[in-house]
Amino acid sequence: MRILATCLLALAVVSVAPARLAAQPAARISVQPFDGTVGPSLRQQITRLLRERGYRVVTSIARVEGTGQYLTLAKNHRLCAFVTGDLEERPRRHTVTFLVWDGASGSVLARWSASAPPKHLAKAVGKGFWKHLGPALDGAHAPPSNELPPAPPMRINAGQLD
Repeated sequence: MRILATCLLALAVVSVAPARLAAQPAARISVQPFDGTVGPSLRQQITRLLRERGYRVVTSIARVEGTGQYLTLAKNHRLCAFVTGDLEERPRRHTVTFLVWDGASGSVLARWSASAPPKHLAKAVGKGFWKHLGPALDGAHAPPSNELPPAPPMRINAGQLD
Protein backbone atom coordinates (compact mmCIF):
# COMPACT_ATOMS: atom_id res chain seq x y z
CA MET A 1 0.00 0.00 0.00
CA ARG A 2 2.85 2.39 0.83
CA ILE A 3 4.50 1.69 -2.50
CA LEU A 4 1.26 2.50 -4.36
CA ALA A 5 0.83 5.74 -2.40
CA THR A 6 4.45 6.74 -3.07
CA CYS A 7 4.09 6.01 -6.79
CA LEU A 8 0.87 8.04 -7.01
CA LEU A 9 2.47 10.97 -5.18
CA ALA A 10 5.51 10.88 -7.47
CA LEU A 11 3.26 10.75 -10.54
CA ALA A 12 1.26 13.74 -9.28
CA VAL A 13 4.42 15.80 -8.70
CA VAL A 14 5.82 14.94 -12.12
CA SER A 15 2.58 15.78 -13.90
CA VAL A 16 2.16 19.16 -12.13
CA ALA A 17 5.79 20.34 -12.49
CA PRO A 18 5.79 20.71 -16.31
CA ALA A 19 2.54 22.68 -16.14
CA ARG A 20 4.14 25.19 -13.76
CA LEU A 21 7.25 25.48 -15.91
CA ALA A 22 5.23 25.94 -19.10
CA ALA A 23 3.25 28.81 -17.55
CA GLN A 24 6.41 30.85 -16.92
CA PRO A 25 8.24 32.39 -19.89
CA ALA A 26 11.85 31.30 -20.24
CA ALA A 27 14.36 33.80 -18.87
CA ARG A 28 16.63 35.34 -21.47
CA ILE A 29 20.36 35.32 -20.71
CA SER A 30 23.20 36.73 -22.78
CA VAL A 31 26.47 34.81 -22.91
CA GLN A 32 29.18 37.27 -23.84
CA PRO A 33 32.13 36.21 -26.05
CA PHE A 34 35.23 34.90 -24.25
CA ASP A 35 38.76 35.77 -25.36
CA GLY A 36 41.48 33.17 -25.88
CA THR A 37 41.96 30.08 -27.99
CA VAL A 38 39.43 27.99 -26.04
CA GLY A 39 37.02 30.94 -25.59
CA PRO A 40 34.58 30.02 -28.40
CA SER A 41 34.29 26.38 -27.27
CA LEU A 42 33.81 27.51 -23.65
CA ARG A 43 31.04 29.88 -24.76
CA GLN A 44 29.32 27.05 -26.64
CA GLN A 45 29.52 24.86 -23.55
CA ILE A 46 27.95 27.53 -21.33
CA THR A 47 25.25 28.17 -23.94
CA ARG A 48 24.43 24.46 -24.05
CA LEU A 49 24.31 24.21 -20.24
CA LEU A 50 21.89 27.15 -20.04
CA ARG A 51 19.62 25.84 -22.81
CA GLU A 52 19.45 22.43 -21.14
CA ARG A 53 18.06 24.16 -18.04
CA GLY A 54 15.35 25.94 -20.05
CA TYR A 55 16.89 29.38 -20.43
CA ARG A 56 16.68 31.27 -23.72
CA VAL A 57 20.26 32.16 -24.60
CA VAL A 58 21.20 35.24 -26.61
CA THR A 59 24.64 35.11 -28.26
CA SER A 60 24.18 37.91 -30.80
CA ILE A 61 25.23 40.72 -28.43
CA ALA A 62 28.86 41.75 -28.80
CA ARG A 63 31.11 42.04 -25.76
CA VAL A 64 30.77 45.43 -24.09
CA GLU A 65 33.61 47.68 -23.01
CA GLY A 66 32.07 49.14 -19.87
CA THR A 67 29.77 47.64 -17.29
CA GLY A 68 27.42 50.63 -17.49
CA GLN A 69 26.09 49.32 -20.79
CA TYR A 70 24.52 46.22 -19.23
CA LEU A 71 21.42 48.04 -17.99
CA THR A 72 20.63 49.52 -21.41
CA LEU A 73 21.27 46.23 -23.20
CA ALA A 74 19.16 44.32 -20.69
CA LYS A 75 16.25 46.70 -21.17
CA ASN A 76 16.52 46.74 -24.98
CA HIS A 77 16.79 42.94 -25.27
CA ARG A 78 14.64 41.96 -22.23
CA LEU A 79 17.53 40.11 -20.58
CA CYS A 80 17.56 38.75 -17.03
CA ALA A 81 21.31 38.26 -16.82
CA PHE A 82 24.66 38.39 -18.55
CA VAL A 83 27.31 35.70 -18.22
CA THR A 84 30.81 37.03 -18.84
CA GLY A 85 34.15 35.36 -18.48
CA ASP A 86 37.83 36.18 -18.44
CA LEU A 87 40.20 33.47 -19.56
CA GLU A 88 43.83 33.31 -18.52
CA GLU A 89 45.79 30.79 -20.59
CA ARG A 90 49.11 29.53 -19.34
CA PRO A 91 51.05 26.62 -20.85
CA ARG A 92 50.14 24.11 -18.13
CA ARG A 93 46.97 25.57 -16.64
CA HIS A 94 44.02 27.63 -17.84
CA THR A 95 41.86 29.68 -15.47
CA VAL A 96 38.44 31.06 -16.30
CA THR A 97 36.54 33.48 -14.07
CA PHE A 98 32.81 33.80 -14.66
CA LEU A 99 30.65 36.73 -13.58
CA VAL A 100 26.85 36.76 -13.56
CA TRP A 101 25.43 40.27 -13.96
CA ASP A 102 21.82 41.06 -13.04
CA GLY A 103 19.75 42.59 -15.85
CA ALA A 104 17.57 44.71 -13.56
CA SER A 105 20.29 46.30 -11.42
CA GLY A 106 23.49 45.82 -13.42
CA SER A 107 25.27 44.46 -10.35
CA VAL A 108 27.34 41.30 -10.05
CA LEU A 109 25.24 38.47 -8.58
CA ALA A 110 27.93 35.79 -8.51
CA ARG A 111 31.56 35.12 -9.35
CA TRP A 112 33.28 31.77 -9.81
CA SER A 113 36.69 30.67 -11.07
CA ALA A 114 37.71 27.29 -12.43
CA SER A 115 41.29 26.25 -13.06
CA ALA A 116 42.54 23.11 -14.78
CA PRO A 117 45.00 21.85 -17.37
CA PRO A 118 43.88 22.87 -20.87
CA LYS A 119 42.50 19.41 -21.73
CA HIS A 120 40.42 19.25 -18.54
CA LEU A 121 39.05 22.81 -18.32
CA ALA A 122 35.75 21.95 -20.02
CA LYS A 123 35.15 19.12 -17.55
CA ALA A 124 35.91 21.38 -14.57
CA VAL A 125 33.51 24.04 -15.88
CA GLY A 126 30.77 21.51 -16.58
CA LYS A 127 31.11 20.04 -13.12
CA GLY A 128 30.96 23.28 -11.12
CA PHE A 129 29.00 25.80 -13.21
CA TRP A 130 25.53 25.08 -11.78
CA LYS A 131 26.76 24.46 -8.28
CA HIS A 132 28.37 27.90 -8.06
CA LEU A 133 26.38 30.08 -10.49
CA GLY A 134 22.97 28.37 -10.76
CA PRO A 135 21.36 30.08 -7.76
CA ALA A 136 22.44 33.50 -9.04
CA LEU A 137 20.99 32.80 -12.49
CA ASP A 138 17.72 31.67 -10.93
CA GLY A 139 17.58 34.90 -8.91
CA ALA A 140 18.29 37.25 -11.82
CA HIS A 141 15.52 39.60 -12.97
CA ALA A 142 14.89 41.50 -16.17
CA PRO A 143 14.40 45.26 -15.93
CA PRO A 144 10.80 46.48 -16.06
CA SER A 145 9.47 46.99 -19.55
CA ASN A 146 8.32 50.33 -20.95
CA GLU A 147 5.71 48.59 -23.07
CA LEU A 148 2.15 48.96 -21.90
CA PRO A 149 -0.03 45.87 -21.66
CA PRO A 150 -2.91 45.64 -24.15
CA ALA A 151 -5.87 47.74 -23.13
CA PRO A 152 -9.10 46.01 -22.20
CA PRO A 153 -11.93 46.34 -24.73
CA MET A 154 -13.90 49.54 -24.37
CA ARG A 155 -17.67 49.33 -24.19
CA ILE A 156 -19.79 52.42 -24.69
CA ASN A 157 -23.39 52.50 -23.62
CA ALA A 158 -24.96 54.82 -26.13
CA GLY A 159 -28.35 54.56 -24.48
CA GLN A 160 -31.70 54.42 -26.23
CA LEU A 161 -32.86 56.94 -28.75
CA ASP A 162 -36.49 58.13 -28.31
